[in-house]
Amino acid sequence: MKEEVSSPIPPNPESCAASSTYDDDFEIDPKEQARILRKVDLHLLPIITLLYLMSFLDRSSIGNAKIAGLAVSLDLLPVQYNIALSIFFISYVSFEIPSNILLKKLSPSLWLPSICLGWGIVMTMHGIVQNFGGLVACRLLLGFLEAGLFPGVVFLLTIWYPRHALVFRFCVFFSAATLAGAFGGLLARGLVELDGVGGLEGWRWIFIIEGIATVVVAVLAYMRIQDSPSTAQFLSPPDKKALKALLARDSASEAQDFSWSEVRGAFTEWKVWTSAIICLGIALPTFSFALFLPSIIRGLGFTAARSQLMTVPPYVAAFVFTISVGWVSDRYKSRGIPLLIFTGVGIIGYAVQVAIPHSHLGAKYFATFLSAVGIFTASGLNIPWLSNNLRGHSRRATGSAVQVAVGQLGGIAGAYIYREQNAPRYLLGHGLALGFLAMAFVTTALQWWLLKRENEELERKEAAEGVVSGAERFRNTL
Repeated sequence: MKEEVSSPIPPNPESCAASSTYDDDFEIDPKEQARILRKVDLHLLPIITLLYLMSFLDRSSIGNAKIAGLAVSLDLLPVQYNIALSIFFISYVSFEIPSNILLKKLSPSLWLPSICLGWGIVMTMHGIVQNFGGLVACRLLLGFLEAGLFPGVVFLLTIWYPRHALVFRFCVFFSAATLAGAFGGLLARGLVELDGVGGLEGWRWIFIIEGIATVVVAVLAYMRIQDSPSTAQFLSPPDKKALKALLARDSASEAQDFSWSEVRGAFTEWKVWTSAIICLGIALPTFSFALFLPSIIRGLGFTAARSQLMTVPPYVAAFVFTISVGWVSDRYKSRGIPLLIFTGVGIIGYAVQVAIPHSHLGAKYFATFLSAVGIFTASGLNIPWLSNNLRGHSRRATGSAVQVAVGQLGGIAGAYIYREQNAPRYLLGHGLALGFLAMAFVTTALQWWLLKRENEELERKEAAEGVVSGAERFRNTL
């Protein structure tokens, strides 16, 4: 399939006025290109992956804290626990789009480490809350501060990588969510052994230690994140020239300056909204999985300590598939088909949970592997698929934020679908996750077909007008 960007409509005059330019005579040796991208990988990917690992670990560790005694210690009613979960996503959704606008107006190297520092401090505050009100306040602040990381990094990656190299790098970044799930269970199992140290319960140490670690990562991020190839201190002048030429050639006629008209234009792109629906369909099972997997596994009859350990293998499987499929997606320049396949894998996982009797513990546990592999791999494919098909920095930054913000609405709903009164089978939660994935599957098929039609329309226009030069840059990624 052919790799490229947005619609067959030519860029508008405003975009052209602020667009990238490149030298047609400047040739980039493929080996040199690979060497420069590896240099970027080594400098950028570790820190942004670590940032997302801390982000996902911090938001989801409340699930491990719950089975370690948080709800009992704070005397929470079941609905109060669900409210504390959902309030995070409400504040998260409300600040994603403003955060990405601020990131574009300020700079990634300042904004991303600063919000990380803020949520690390808030995370430690979780460890000293004394009641439901304090917990809700901390979750509200955590949502506001974490909101900017995910869409901000999605935008940052598009500044540093050409489209054909984007999905694998995004999947490496996004795999931190699976690492957080695996590492979170192991970490929680160890930290609860600090029960009584300093007069604090074990669940409080989960928040405190993770919060301190997040603050350390934020300090590292100030030193490592750089805004663009033009200002990169780790690239030599020849490397900067080559990378800038590669990126400009990949996105010729693309507006780079901040533009309110491009911000508004993102809201009129149909592909922003279809991608957002796909994101919503995948996000509900993803976040409910992260928040409730310890409870789901404990519902199979295992102890709290063993349940925390048994959350690790499904996340490890998801980690392997997310990165592997990301590499294959870039290798074959295909997004929609693998997204359909792994949304289907997630559907099968939840179908098994619904259909198989609760006495079949092995099948139930295996279904968590299918669910994890399906939802996390699908998320790694969907988010950058939209970025591949939006032109202009401001439009892409806004479109990505809209996509992710709509997706986070699934987090709000996901906080309520696994109710204690439905334990241990949790048919309501598994059924809703299945239904949302089915919605994502159908919308993915529709989006792939519509993007393919746009490409065909462009090809017909080329044939009629005899236009060939540069047309490849206007094709959608399928």
